[in-house]
This record gives sequence, C-alpha cells and structure tokens, in this order.
Amino acid sequence: MAAVEAEVPPARLEQLGRPAPAGTTLKLRCQGVPDSARTRLMAIGADLVDDPSAPVDALVVSTRLAPAALAALEAELAVHAQHTVVLAHTGAERLAVQLVAAGADAIVGEGNEEALLGLIDEARAPSTLLSSYERRFGSAGGSTRGVDPATGLLDRGTFERRIAAIGDTDEVPRIAFVRVLSERWTLPDADPVVSVQRRRLATALAHLASTTASELYATGHGEFGLVGTTLGPPDMERLGRRLVAIVATFRDRGLPLRSVVGHAGVESSSDAEELLELARRAVEVAAADGASQVLGAEELSLGVSTTTELEVVVRMLDQVEPFLPEGRGHGERVGRLAAELARLRGWSPGAVARTQLAGHLHDVGRAGLPSEAMAGPARLTGELLEAWRTFPARSASLLQLTAGSDVAAAVRAQCERWDGDGFPDGVRSTDIPEPARLLAVAHAIDELASAGVGSGTVGSRLRERGGSELDPELVDLAVDNLTALLHARHG
Repeated sequence: MAAVEAEVPPARLEQLGRPAPAGTTLKLRCQGVPDSARTRLMAIGADLVDDPSAPVDALVVSTRLAPAALAALEAELAVHAQHTVVLAHTGAERLAVQLVAAGADAIVGEGNEEALLGLIDEARAPSTLLSSYERRFGSAGGSTRGVDPATGLLDRGTFERRIAAIGDTDEVPRIAFVRVLSERWTLPDADPVVSVQRRRLATALAHLASTTASELYATGHGEFGLVGTTLGPPDMERLGRRLVAIVATFRDRGLPLRSVVGHAGVESSSDAEELLELARRAVEVAAADGASQVLGAEELSLGVSTTTELEVVVRMLDQVEPFLPEGRGHGERVGRLAAELARLRGWSPGAVARTQLAGHLHDVGRAGLPSEAMAGPARLTGELLEAWRTFPARSASLLQLTAGSDVAAAVRAQCERWDGDGFPDGVRSTDIPEPARLLAVAHAIDELASAGVGSGTVGSRLRERGGSELDPELVDLAVDNLTALLHARHG
C-alpha cells in the first residue's frame, strides 16, 4: 500500500462534490493536453475554448505537464472554483492522485476522452472502469507459494516475492507476462492431453528464458511471469518473438497455439512494483486488441486508458484506508460483501459487478480531505465534520465519468438512512437507490466484523439498525445468510 502523501494540499471545502454543469455542447479548456488527445476531443464534438474568460463545462489538465507547471497547478486547484478533470497518461497515476487530492474533480485516462461527454449527458458516460476492475479483482488468482503443480515452475507467490525483493534494491528489472490465448489451455482442470502439453510448454519456455539469464514463473493457468535483469527493449522484443514462436509449436484443436507477451522495463519506470503493473496491463491490451503479439509498456494502445483510471482510484484508496477504523482492504471487503448480497437478491451478473465496483470504491472521495476528517465523524465538529460529510458526493463525482451513472448514484447515496436522516440529499426508504441500501448493509457488516465482533453479535446489531438506518428487508436477508456473507468477506 502506498504511504499517505502529507504534502498534498487538501481541496477547499466548498469545491467538494460539485455536480458537473449541464449543457448541450461540451465546452472544454485544455491545459497541457497533447495534440493527439485534443484531436480525439474534437472528434467527439467537443468545443476547445482558449479564451480564459469564456464559460466552459470543465478545465481538462494533463499529467504530461512539466513538473513546475504541475506544482503550480496543484496550488491553483486549492483556490479555483472551476470543474477540473485530470487527463492521466499511463505511468502517471501518482500525479493524478496528487491532483485529485489538491482539488480536481475526476480522472479520465488518455484514450478514453469520450467519457467527458458525461459532463453534459450522464447517459453518455461509459462504464469502462468496470471491465478493468473485473479483470483485476474478479478473477481467481494462482497458487500462493511454492511450486505450481501443473507446470513444475515456481509459482505466482514466489514471483511476487521476487519482485518485492528486487524493489528493495537499486536493481531495475524487466518484467514480462506470457499469456496463452486458449480457453482449453487456461482451465484449472485441463484435460489429460493438455495437462501434459502444458508442462512440456513450461519446460521449453523456461529453457529459452534461461539462455538470457531470465527467470520464468507460473503466474496463472496458461500464464507465465518472467523477470530479466539484463534485458533491454530490443532484447525483450527478440525474446518475446521467440517465446511466441515456441508456443506456436504446440497445437490447439489442430491449429498453432496462440500467445501474447507484455513487458515493461526501466524506460517506463524505475519502481519494480510499477513495472509489474505496467507489464500486466501490456499483456491485457495485447490479448484484447490482437494488434501485436509482443507489446511493451511504452507502446500501450489507447485501450489501456481504463486501466490507468482504475490504478488512480485504487491508489487513492491506498491513501485513505490507513486512516479508517476498518483498516486496509476495507473497500475490497465491502465490494465482496455487496456482491454476495446482490447475488442473494437474484440480481443479474452485470448488476452484481457494478455493485461490487461501487462497494470497493465507495470511499475514494475521502482522498484530499484533511487527514483528521478522513476516518469518520467520531469526535468531529464544525468544518471538519462538514468536510467529512462531502465524501459520498465527492466519490460519485470522481466515478461518474468512467464507472457510469448507476455506480455513481449508489456511491452518492451510501450514507442516506432508511428513516431519512442521512445525507447528502436526505432521501428515505425506497427512495434511496437499492444498490446504495445494499451498500450500507455491506458496510455495516465490515464495520462490525473489523471491530472483532462475533457473528452472533453482528446479526443482533444489524437488526438493531434495521428500520432506522438500514433497509429492514435487506437486514433480514443479510442475517439469514450471515455465514455465507462473512465467508465472502474474506475472499
């Protein structure tokens, strides 16, 4: 988890949670936005306004600004009153987090400029963040330690510990992923023929990696992680092509087995953990768009914009959660609880996924608050209490453009109460969106469980809050299924 960056100035109270202005034509003022992004903005019909005195829907600021300009912008955000959207490029997630903490209202990744249309029509806001979230948090991980039994290679846990160990040194490795593009080859319980072939493939790839002093690990079913300490970009391109060629010597339903390679090295970052994430994104993009079988992080296509957005909001949670009574991982646990409750309600898979995303990210609006106000209302008074009360609307504003209106509405209403005494809008009963009511129950369960309360007491305290704070029907559902919910909470 990233440390809290205390030097980032908090946003002004009156700015937090401002709704985006309405209009018929998207009018934007750009600062530091590259020509390629400006072209994409004009292609979606945006009017780029240079006159500093003319009204606009938002100021769009790029993380590609020079360091001095970015520092000046942070200071300006603390006193400005204009809706501001950060246009973040891959690898600049930390800068985007700093700008949001300083007062920016939303984040959009380069390549996803169309999301800005949500400023004038919420129906046009995409939900691109959801697909990135599901890839990162919705899929089952591999083995956690030792040797992968399917391939005989060291497993994902060992790979991640190796990256962490490198991060404690001055060494900057090249990290790569090799992914097999076959459903049959990526099943946990593959048929006997594929199981034998998968082990042979692992042996062949590991031998090739060793010729370049690189290490190969099994990071998932049909996926391999590679660490090389002497590989430059041309070396990795050559190695990547040879890895893909070896995979193609195996057969998948009579055809050559397909694969892709994504990699990142010192040209993208000097931080080993960041390289791990960039290599992961590179292989995801290579697998999704099919344009290149070997893709470096510096060549990431526009499709990576949504993973940039997800990385920014996850980093924002990293800054917030150490202050929360529930501690680190609170958002991820609430997301799992909310998803399980939604499944128990019989919701569609899409609705379950949106609810999990809302639960995981419900606290992002606390980023940028004074540190004293991040934890919650206990012992808060005056302006600090009012600052804390802005976080649901702030969270909704940050998610609206990339997660869509359903997720934003659930997050905005998370602190409404069944009896109408909640905030920010004071709605009551079934006027509160059902995903928000469900989110409130999930939050209450994690709050109680994180305090060390036993399951019996969790159930009784939930019932005490039903009908006043929480939806009584959802409380009954939760109490009747509490064992399953607490199991889901742990993942």
